[in-house]
Amino acid sequence: LNPKHPPSKNVKMKHKNLITVVTGHQLTADTIAKAIGANEKHDGYYLGNGYAVTWTNGTVIEATFSPTESFVLSTTMDSRLVYAHNFKFAMRDYDALVGYKKTEQDARQLETVKALWKMSGVIVNAMSPDIEGDLDFLNLYYYLAIPVEVRRAWLPILTNGAIRHGVMHGPSDRKEYETWLEESIFNLLVESSKASASLKGAFIVEEMTTEVANNTEIIQLSIPEDGHCIYGYHYIAKISDYQTLYNLSGLLVDAATELDFDHQKTIRTAYNLYAKKLISYPMVTQNTIPQGVWKLMCRNIEILRYNGKWGKTIGKGKPSRRHNFRLEENLYNGHGIVTTGLHPTDLSNDEEKLYNLIVKRVIDAFALSPSEKKARRKWRHNRQKKVKTS
Repeated sequence: LNPKHPPSKNVKMKHKNLITVVTGHQLTADTIAKAIGANEKHDGYYLGNGYAVTWTNGTVIEATFSPTESFVLSTTMDSRLVYAHNFKFAMRDYDALVGYKKTEQDARQLETVKALWKMSGVIVNAMSPDIEGDLDFLNLYYYLAIPVEVRRAWLPILTNGAIRHGVMHGPSDRKEYETWLEESIFNLLVESSKASASLKGAFIVEEMTTEVANNTEIIQLSIPEDGHCIYGYHYIAKISDYQTLYNLSGLLVDAATELDFDHQKTIRTAYNLYAKKLISYPMVTQNTIPQGVWKLMCRNIEILRYNGKWGKTIGKGKPSRRHNFRLEENLYNGHGIVTTGLHPTDLSNDEEKLYNLIVKRVIDAFALSPSEKKARRKWRHNRQKKVKTS
């Protein structure tokens, strides 16, 4: 595969029988490789059990919008082909930006990816679970220009079970994933061509606590009530009287104020926790979750009772159900940062601090809000009253 670092002579492999998993970072590749049994480490990839796992070192192929003719957008066209036709793909030159010859490293890694790609019957797209990850993969696909069957491993969490299912079967709801991806690509094309923005993707819904809303008193505005929505372009903020899950921006703010972490340190540490299977993918704008993730949290909250710092604060009963997707949202828009139900081991001091910060927010977010407690007390009172009457 790589003339300087060929695979082991003991590895027997028929042409096109290989399944290659491509992800963005070596840390993620290491976690995926261990989960699927690709335990033989080489320069630029892992190999074993019929799989190769490799990585791109971030966004190495960039897409430049350059339609060859008057741009026409039709919903009858396959979005991937429209994307390929209207963009040009080339290696990104990082040298001037980072101050060292990263382009040489990228070119060397790209040759490894290309060699594995040529030997593979299936390529698994295990890029980050967001639209940027899918676009990074499409850029790579059209740059290499080697047609092959592609499977998407959508991995908001990196537990062994999730990795194996994603690599072997693809998205849990393929139809929903394809619909989301097509809308996202068409939205990008519309924005790039400055055409009519009649095609709209799903709204981003983010909860805002009333504590934040209280700042409106300074400019003599009334305080929004619980449940009140503020509408903006492609965005809805819903006022809530309880703590929300973290999204990336919220995590950056609290890590800076409570842990004295700069943003780069927070992002790096959060990604380490994601790769160690302890939290969901952290580079998200959402702070809500879908119903399916809420069901997982019923078990995960129980695991958090063993947390040495915040475990004793977990209340009895099932977690709050208010963190559900709303309007046109779906799983592939991303969701708030949650724990995965695995108990942490071998954490650095910084990782432990940030993990505990996230754990506290998860516990607070799934606690009953004041309005929910009031509603539950009222329901119990009415039920008792009805029982006595009967």
